[in-house]
Amino acid sequence: MRTRLLLIAVAVVAAACASTGATPVSTAGSATATPAVSTTTIAATTSAPTTTLPPTTTTTTTSLPTGTVTEDARAVVMAGLPGLTLDVASEAFLADGGRVMILFAKNLSSREQVSDLTASMACAAGAPILVAVDQEPGRVDRLAKIGIPSPAVDSPTFVEDTLAMGKAMFDLGINLDLAPVLDVARGDNPVLVGRNFGPDPDVVASRGLDFQLTLGSLGIMTTAKHFPGHGLSTVDPHLQVTPIDAGLATLLATDFPPFQAAIDNGIGAIMVGHPIYAALDPDNPASLSPAVLEMLRDDFGFDGVAMTDAFSMAGVRAGGSVGDLTVQALIAGEDLLIVDNPAEVGPVVSAIEAAVAAGTLDRTRLAQAAGRVRRLAQSAFPVLCDR
Repeated sequence: MRTRLLLIAVAVVAAACASTGATPVSTAGSATATPAVSTTTIAATTSAPTTTLPPTTTTTTTSLPTGTVTEDARAVVMAGLPGLTLDVASEAFLADGGRVMILFAKNLSSREQVSDLTASMACAAGAPILVAVDQEPGRVDRLAKIGIPSPAVDSPTFVEDTLAMGKAMFDLGINLDLAPVLDVARGDNPVLVGRNFGPDPDVVASRGLDFQLTLGSLGIMTTAKHFPGHGLSTVDPHLQVTPIDAGLATLLATDFPPFQAAIDNGIGAIMVGHPIYAALDPDNPASLSPAVLEMLRDDFGFDGVAMTDAFSMAGVRAGGSVGDLTVQALIAGEDLLIVDNPAEVGPVVSAIEAAVAAGTLDRTRLAQAAGRVRRLAQSAFPVLCDR
């Protein structure tokens, strides 16, 4: 079944790229040309940036898939997995409404094992799911462990390399890539070394679209990260709170355009980073900031899945317990929470359910977030229960 779906997907890849102005994918030769990027210019203001966008054709939130509180509380969690097989807790999580799992190196031993694992996830869920992995161009390539490299950021055959990687992901049942990295890196930036497209926002946007559109032609959803841009960070948010003092004019001119290009071309998800941006919200990490999430929705015109970076990172954990922080993220406007530590999945789900019961988290807000996640899962190629 997967093979038949893949052949259909490959047959339409050229048309998919042509509809967005991208170079058609070829399985032979080099692809040195990159698509022209047409980004919406966001006017520089002293308040939140604004932009004039065409009427959206994205499915509105009023028609999102619905569920119970129990199901919705699990649907908004991207859950880590402890080992190489589906454990009892993860199986129950999926059976009770969980829709997104994330794989790390510890969950990978062979292609056959991963294929069996994703099939078991689909069987447990009995509904469309997302299986995610960090498979970025450059040094962060989890699947290299099982012989599936990611494309080099400067490869002259970048599109072909991305297509080959995408076909392998398709065969494994992995339909959500937490990439591309659209941070415009400049200066001494430890977190982006070897995993970004450089200091030119036009190049970053163009190469990011190559990646997004190529995987999208196979039904693999992609994630633009780390909004609103880590390019000027000088410390690693995995290790500590990360302030970014760039002014709004700098963010508008350099950091925002690649994300706008991705949104204009239908990106399914945006990962919001944990740094604190003085020009946007000096009091909260971006991932917990209503101001940043409102900007993403209203000024960038994004109605897809807004997800947090991982909650294991020290750059956000200084603010409280993981349960409190994840609820705060949902209140701020996030839709999907990366809870990469399997031991914390249950407590996070319980915290969300308790927040709804107490009235701290609006029931409609949770339903909206869960609905967006389900919609994205329905848009991706189906992970099949075909053991």
